[in-house]
Amino acid sequence: MKKLLGIVVFSLLLSGNSYSLNFNQKLSDYYKSNTGITSMIYILNRCSGILTYYSIMMFKENAEFGLTYNLMSSEMVNLASQLYSKHSNVSLNAATDINLKRMMQLDEYYRQDAKEMFLKNGAYLTGNVGADLDFCEILFKDLSKKQ
Repeated sequence: MKKLLGIVVFSLLLSGNSYSLNFNQKLSDYYKSNTGITSMIYILNRCSGILTYYSIMMFKENAEFGLTYNLMSSEMVNLASQLYSKHSNVSLNAATDINLKRMMQLDEYYRQDAKEMFLKNGAYLTGNVGADLDFCEILFKDLSKKQ
């Protein structure tokens, strides 16, 4: 009986730790300590993921607003693809395919993290999810000014 109780308690402890976030570092913190082309490609890909996730959320409430974020995500993917193409010496089409797949995977990771944040505190856009969205909005504005 004590053994069974021990197993139940141990499994409950493990199940509490089984919910971990995909992104343990905010993009703003990553950006401060990582420079270079590959870091920028990573940042742009993560931004495309969070912006895609947010655009899908917003389409339900305001299609025009959702479309704006979808276009922002698209521009981030395009820029990441251009950088990847030059850096890896592959065609722009191949780079775009690679980055679109990454964007879809990152969108899924942000979805999972947002659900976890909602379970923890009742809001989707908190923690690293909300911080990354804010960072990517600012980065998008900065990049738009440079073009």
